Amino acid sequence: MHQGGSSHRMKISVDKEPFIKSWSLAERSAGTSGSMNIFSAVMMRANEDRVDLRATDIRTSIICEARGVTVLEPGEAVIPIKGVSDLFKKAGAAEFTLQIDDGKATMVSGRSRYKFSTYPVSEFPKLPSSSGGTPFCSVTSSNLALALERGTICASSGDEYPQYLSSALLEMNDGLLNVVSTDKRRLAVAKSEVTDGLGGDPVLLPMKGLKELQRILGMVEPDTIVRIILDDAQAYFAAEGMEFAVRRVESKFPLYAKLIPTTHTTVVYIDRASLISAIERVDVVVRDYNRTVIMNTGSDNVCRLTGRAQEFGEAVENISCDMDGDPVFMGFNNRFFHDAVKVFDDQYACLLFSGREGHMLVRAKDSDSFLCLVAPVDLNKDEIMERDSGPEVDVL
Repeated sequence: MHQGGSSHRMKISVDKEPFIKSWSLAERSAGTSGSMNIFSAVMMRANEDRVDLRATDIRTSIICEARGVTVLEPGEAVIPIKGVSDLFKKAGAAEFTLQIDDGKATMVSGRSRYKFSTYPVSEFPKLPSSSGGTPFCSVTSSNLALALERGTICASSGDEYPQYLSSALLEMNDGLLNVVSTDKRRLAVAKSEVTDGLGGDPVLLPMKGLKELQRILGMVEPDTIVRIILDDAQAYFAAEGMEFAVRRVESKFPLYAKLIPTTHTTVVYIDRASLISAIERVDVVVRDYNRTVIMNTGSDNVCRLTGRAQEFGEAVENISCDMDGDPVFMGFNNRFFHDAVKVFDDQYACLLFSGREGHMLVRAKDSDSFLCLVAPVDLNKDEIMERDSGPEVDVL
């Protein structure tokens, strides 16, 4: 099934429940192409007092401590994920032993016995290490996860060019960790408090690596301190018993701070839950058409959202709001609008506008920990005529 292993020997006794948690961390960072090769495997290195699990898909890598393992004979082995991972997880007994001898593995679980081949240890790639890196900041796992969730909503999930479109920027600014992303039509900035902010040059990281980091953060305790360390090629996220590395993106991120308006002609405060529900109902009409929602606010503190689709119909939603400034009549991508409002959890959303041709800035009413800048969409001739005629807003 596999090439012959090295001459390394190893024997461990495994407490299944804590071990599987560690194994799952490493397993997710290995290659997932489905092919059976050295990258779809986990290297296990057992010393007398500790067992490390190592995995990589070239772009990211992880080194984590294997919990629940007693070392009976130190050694190392490269364990294939396919098939073997299921054997570990479905083992019938609460404990099992794993012995490696000349590239062959024997797993004994209760009365059951399994044998499989391992990969040569010499073929497993050398993983990057943060030992020569520079500390950037330290942040709790929960704060980092929240900043990544909010700050990456505008990044593309595919491999876009320029590369910054499918990446996110991490920077220290005024003692806070900022996570920033853009797809040229919108911009998200999430700010997080840190436990230690040493600072340094900003770092641009690919979304695929950051998505995997988010999954890893979901598996550790919320108050765990994560140390971010940088070198010329990698960003490292180190916590107790774990170090996850993401290869840096060699691209320049736009000077985004210059894009965020500092003055506004209109401010709208609106109940966030009511706004989300209205956007979702409008989306039923427009999602298979142009995904455009038209926002119309007048002097009577009502915000009207309209969506139209040819050969389908029209949706009109009227929501009470508090407004100060000039009336607004603008169109936006409904999904972008929804993403910006849904990602934070304050009671009220604050919508800021800078004239008819300006962008919409979305944030919480009483917090600047998150903001999203959304560009307007071009309206057709009939919609512009409706705007210029100054339609009345009806309250249902």
